[in-house]
Amino acid sequence: MRSLSPSPLLAAALLAVLPDLTAQTVPSPSPVETAMHATFKLFNQSSTATCFLLKDPPTGEVYLVTAAHVLSNARGETSILVLRKTDADGRYQRLDQTIPIREGEKDLWTKHPEQDIAAMRLTLPAGTLESNAILPLSALESPGLTYGGQIIVLTYPKRLESSPAGFPVARQGIVASFPLRPSDDPVFMIDFTAWDGDSGGPVVLDRPDGPVIAGLAISRIHHNETIETETESRKVKHALGLGKALHSSLILDTIRQIPRAAPDTEEAPATAAP
Repeated sequence: MRSLSPSPLLAAALLAVLPDLTAQTVPSPSPVETAMHATFKLFNQSSTATCFLLKDPPTGEVYLVTAAHVLSNARGETSILVLRKTDADGRYQRLDQTIPIREGEKDLWTKHPEQDIAAMRLTLPAGTLESNAILPLSALESPGLTYGGQIIVLTYPKRLESSPAGFPVARQGIVASFPLRPSDDPVFMIDFTAWDGDSGGPVVLDRPDGPVIAGLAISRIHHNETIETETESRKVKHALGLGKALHSSLILDTIRQIPRAAPDTEEAPATAAP
């Protein structure tokens, strides 16, 4: 019996319309993943925490945002910002970048006048930042927090990184306090276990049109108990599994207070860590 096989012309036509099964499709990043790419570890010998980067599109200026106590606790004139780069094979590589945080006794960041938020203008050598390593300032607008609503916190708890490339750890929680207007209370509570290293991390809402930064993690909540015996009195802290965050509108307020860069002054670029 003669076998039936398609003609060369028919085979070519089928190959033209069939999808290329060998091609790898890269899915679009989720809103939380988009925020992850803009979140970084910030550390020096006396302080380790989390920060994230924002950009003002009209001016092109980039801002580093974190908790104010992170920078005030960091001794010396520099800290290390753990950036990431992709190599020729598309793999992420860690890129430690030394950035100035003081000039002598002068702080290079701006602190919110009342709250634990700091922001500073960031200048890096050209090509240092990946195109997805910055969120627009518009990510801070209209967060729409709800009582009991789900959030994602991106941080480095106890200095932990989620991969050798230095990506943050994502944890889920819910908004645990009310009311949620910054004018009523600048702080809101999150039902998640906070650790050292979480300070400065973004509180993210997963929205279909992109990530919304609803706030910035600043501290954890304890119940302090005093235990007294006949021979001693001591205080014991019990973790409640709750953290505190500041509303994103306060981040915008802090950025707006950063002094404008003098047009005739060239900012010192950050230098690569040895």
